[in-house]
Amino acid sequence: MITIAFSNQKGGVGKTTGTINLTAALYRAGKRVLIGDLDPQGSATEYFISPMLPADLSQTMTNLLLDGAVISPIVLRQDGAIQLLPSNNKLKRVERELPDYKNHERTLKRMLKHYQADFDYCVLDCPPTTGELTTNALAAADWVIVPVETKLMGERTVKMILDEITEARESELNAQLKVWRILPTQYDARTLHHREILAALRDKHGEIIYEEPVKATVKYQDAVTLKVDISELDPTQGDYWDKMAAHLIAETTILVEVR
Repeated sequence: MITIAFSNQKGGVGKTTGTINLTAALYRAGKRVLIGDLDPQGSATEYFISPMLPADLSQTMTNLLLDGAVISPIVLRQDGAIQLLPSNNKLKRVERELPDYKNHERTLKRMLKHYQADFDYCVLDCPPTTGELTTNALAAADWVIVPVETKLMGERTVKMILDEITEARESELNAQLKVWRILPTQYDARTLHHREILAALRDKHGEIIYEEPVKATVKYQDAVTLKVDISELDPTQGDYWDKMAAHLIAETTILVEVR
């Protein structure tokens, strides 16, 4: 099982959008995917189930991380090829309590081993903060995708998550951790500011900038409302994520072969 973390300490940059739509594209490519919702806001969880239900879930990421419970994922596709480790606001306890546990930074990595035989990929939706949950995600991940808005403040925050990834490698928390791509999001080519920020990102970070940004379109918000992935509302955007999934599969296949 290859683990991909969508991570950026800034909120509203498209972590959950990326998690959902990349997962859907991996599924269309014939892969079995486990989604891990690591955000106490439970955005990925609410995407799939009623907003009224997450607070009442009896098994969540909190049980996985604090109790060591191998929880049963929520099956999101009838064939079982997409499943979810859900969260709710109780996950905030992890930030306070998990540091008291031995080898706490690698708790998620240890627990995900219980699921690795059943899935090809695990996609982690990380919280918009640095802290225990993000540290656990970076310890567990093989690759990180860093979504960033094509706005000035978005571009300025990239360094923070890249520094955290570097620290995870150099401290040997996860020596093999790599940035797969920095993913520009919410891009409007009609806007000079967006074009300038995209150019600045490419100039500063070179080949790790994903070749095509995620376009700004209200269809993504419509997809949230309807609880579907973007391909059902905008085939062109669906093709975008399918292309990304194909690139990811090709590169992660090499990782599996090396292992």
